[in-house]
Amino acid sequence: MNLEIILVGILVGIANFASRFGPFFVIQKFQQGSQQRGSLWLKIALGSIGIAAISSMLVVATLPPLLETPNKSFAMLVGFAVLAGLYFKFKKIVPATLTAALTYGLVYTYIPFHL
Repeated sequence: MNLEIILVGILVGIANFASRFGPFFVIQKFQQGSQQRGSLWLKIALGSIGIAAISSMLVVATLPPLLETPNKSFAMLVGFAVLAGLYFKFKKIVPATLTAALTYGLVYTYIPFHL
């Protein structure tokens, strides 16, 4: 395995951990005396864990194919654009991810665009 891929995986893991648990630390510091802290934490956790996990998986999953076949970077760009667009429009990560994966596969297979 390439050392660059291992380093990127470690950096993505650290960023993923920080994006998941960083908001909890900040909220705890600002609202130590509040009784509503538990429900607020739950809302933030459920809202941030999904997109953080998908983003980190996207980086780790796309780096090796991008290094091996840089001519298919257009398919990755289209897949990411579909994922981001559908998620921000409908706020549902599962259909956005499945649609983006299908779009990526179709573009990767049928469109010979070289970037």
